[in-house]
Amino acid sequence: MKPILLVMTGGTIGSILEKGIIRPDSHADGALQIYRQQYGQEEQFETIALMNILSENLQKKHWEQLANYLLQTDLSRYSGVIVTHGSDTLSYTGAFLGVCMHKTACPIVLTAADKVPQHPQSNAADNLRAAVWLIRQQRPGVFTVYRNPGDSFCSIWLSTHVREADVVTGRFSSIDGRPLYRIEKDVLLPSEEPLQTVDEPPPPLSISAPLRLLYDVLLIQPYPGMDYRTIQLRESCRAVLHMTYHSSSASTQPDNSALWFLKKCRHKQIPFYLSSFPRDIDSVYETSHVLLQNGAVPLCHSTKETAYARLLLQVNTELNEQG
Repeated sequence: MKPILLVMTGGTIGSILEKGIIRPDSHADGALQIYRQQYGQEEQFETIALMNILSENLQKKHWEQLANYLLQTDLSRYSGVIVTHGSDTLSYTGAFLGVCMHKTACPIVLTAADKVPQHPQSNAADNLRAAVWLIRQQRPGVFTVYRNPGDSFCSIWLSTHVREADVVTGRFSSIDGRPLYRIEKDVLLPSEEPLQTVDEPPPPLSISAPLRLLYDVLLIQPYPGMDYRTIQLRESCRAVLHMTYHSSSASTQPDNSALWFLKKCRHKQIPFYLSSFPRDIDSVYETSHVLLQNGAVPLCHSTKETAYARLLLQVNTELNEQG
């Protein structure tokens, strides 16, 4: 079998605990060492420490580095790719790679850890094992693998469907209500939970190296009392992604609201997107109707991570095509 390419980026799965402080490990491969202790040397890995950061420090330049490395690597040499990552922004990088690397026939699996690999209760080795097991199945696509707290199995999701982990429980979830599969004791099983209806994905973008992310997308999460007048639209901003409340609504008060900001964006010719709307809808709230009538573009059934990644790649792909 071809080797597995292990791309290490840092995060808890690549960190050590010293005097109560978790920091990136200069050796970076502690999780792989523990994996080999528990599961042996059956798999051949080719490793690269592409970066070594805590994922809350993730910037666009790190996505450029990761995407360009994968786009410029001959992935046909490998049975699959595992990207180890910090859990804080795992769902964002998963969405980014899910949009960026959709054409590859080589399975790409992202995973993380809840505790440093040396901790006796860490899920690092289990998550790596599940990633390896998924690669053995040779299913093309970009996936996220993780054993949630309290589970005896690892969940497998499409990376473009994963939501950010809950801040209280630390559990990852999916926009379609369940994982695709679960892996328990080296057995790949279908999910036991019912699948929710999810829209077909939009037409894929054509991404090629070198990828440059020079332009920005402003992501706004509304809350009661939000003062939109404090938001500045910098010259690099090429789109605004405004999230909605669960009923696909946002404020339309006349003097300081999403509607006010939408008009400001329209004046500057910056596209204004609303996420997330259901696909089949026969009625909308008056607030949603007003925003749509004033030029807001609805995005349907998408996580904020995937909507953001897609728009970010879209505005920068257009830049690349223009030279």
